[in-house]
Amino acid sequence: MNCSELKEDQRLSCEGCGFELKVVNACGDDSCSTKACCNGDIKCCGEPMKLK
Repeated sequence: MNCSELKEDQRLSCEGCGFELKVVNACGDDSCSTKACCNGDIKCCGEPMKLK
């Protein structure tokens, strides 16, 4: 799951340690003109985080 696929208020969770991230503002494909957005899986404990 990468940034452009996430929607506002979704949560990502790490199955390894329980760490969670909440999407406050969705990025979408069109707003990444600076190339600063993530372009791969968001990882924690060496594994991709999953939607909660």
